[in-house]
Amino acid sequence: MKYWEWQTKRVSRIALGSTNFGEPMSVEESWRVMDYAREQGVNFFDTARIYGYWYKEGGRNGYCEKVMGDYMTSRGCRNEIYLVTKGAHPPFEDRGASRLTPQCLREDLEGSLRDLGTDHIDLYFLHRDHPDMDLPAVMETLHAFVKEGKVLALGASNWHYGRIREANEYAEKHALTPFCASQVEWSMAKLADGTAGDKTQVVLTPEEYEAYRKSGLLLMAYTSQAHGLFSKALAAGGYESLAAAGKLGKYKDPANRHRVEAALSLCRKYGVSPAALAVAYITGQDFPAVPILGCSRLEQMKDSLSAADLVLQPEDYKLILQEDII
Repeated sequence: MKYWEWQTKRVSRIALGSTNFGEPMSVEESWRVMDYAREQGVNFFDTARIYGYWYKEGGRNGYCEKVMGDYMTSRGCRNEIYLVTKGAHPPFEDRGASRLTPQCLREDLEGSLRDLGTDHIDLYFLHRDHPDMDLPAVMETLHAFVKEGKVLALGASNWHYGRIREANEYAEKHALTPFCASQVEWSMAKLADGTAGDKTQVVLTPEEYEAYRKSGLLLMAYTSQAHGLFSKALAAGGYESLAAAGKLGKYKDPANRHRVEAALSLCRKYGVSPAALAVAYITGQDFPAVPILGCSRLEQMKDSLSAADLVLQPEDYKLILQEDII
């Protein structure tokens, strides 16, 4: 049995994101969000070493990890949480540089363990890829983390599928721990140019979608609600009103005219909110797929989880996507 096939027996199909923990949400509000998520059966918590670095007040590497770590310690719930964090993000001011070295990986992991108040990470991601990284050295270092018991499983965030396959082929050849999970940007919406703007981020493509479906890898979707595009469209009175107001952001692709209106029609059909429908779009896939849900206040999380059991039908996906695959 593959690692992830076993883990899905105890891990929720929805993950709680933490980029806003501590700011703009207060620490107290962040704790309330975590309490509510756990009450709703969400035990998959996602954070990263870099989260919180950009905060105006008290920002530093590990800030959001510390908020989450203090929460788990206070609630005594660490063993109830499937904990994800990410390391080796490039310097925040220089995204083109690389920190994918054994020294930086070790530094980030030890810092994460300290701030999260734990002795192990359930699923540890490399936060970005870099073309000049020493892949053998990185895979050897990650395998050492697993052998030490400080990491239980490995993932790659913002790596193209081909790079993950390359890394896993190396791992298999040298009896090392492979990647079992990936994180990319993915939602019902289509990006205007197929990119996230930041060249170090990876957006799911139709070709890679098919590769993941066949691979058995866990696929985690960040920005899974398209920055609230569908909720904003509902509030504005539809796609055209949102477009006229110049509020499409990076979702100006013409395909979104249909996708938004189709999604809103499904909201009416099922009596759910756009945020809840966006969650169901990911959780209803026929392979392991998990949306990462962030929020800036508790009410948003309640909205996102308001129809967590909704299962979309094949005709619903066809309505949203028309001839597109993802």
